[in-house]
Amino acid sequence: MAILKYISTWTIAASAAVLLSFGAQAQEIGPEHLALAKKYVAMTDTGYLYERVIVDTSKTAMQFLVQQNPEIAASIATAAKDVAISYFDGDNELHDSFARIYAVRFSVEELSEIVAFYETPVGQKVLANNQAIGKNIESAASIWKSNLETEIAIKLRTLLKERGFDF
Repeated sequence: MAILKYISTWTIAASAAVLLSFGAQAQEIGPEHLALAKKYVAMTDTGYLYERVIVDTSKTAMQFLVQQNPEIAASIATAAKDVAISYFDGDNELHDSFARIYAVRFSVEELSEIVAFYETPVGQKVLANNQAIGKNIESAASIWKSNLETEIAIKLRTLLKERGFDF
């Protein structure tokens, strides 16, 4: 039950933050404006974020329940999968939130230009490569972070040795 309370609290806090970020501007978004923003969001395939949040959240809830009830782990896993799948049907609330974020920051004219760019051959190439590029960037950042951790640890030990501490 604690995980459900945590998830509910987080959801409420996140929703409040999103609503506050829009302020009064959210009410001024017209249907054409929102439709263009939704088109852009759909073009950029942010669906993987939505899917990832659902899968990760379901996995966390499943792991919590399995820790409490390891004897029914297989049933919990099946139920968690069923619950996750149920979120893939119907409207995508996260896409709508993303669209509102873009609509608040870009005018109808700007969104029209952005969408027009992504409909060009170069724009299509950008879209086709975004996920792969994102994964490459994540890998590069992870390798860099790992190397940085090692470098900082070495420098920290060296500095501490210079200050009279021995490891």
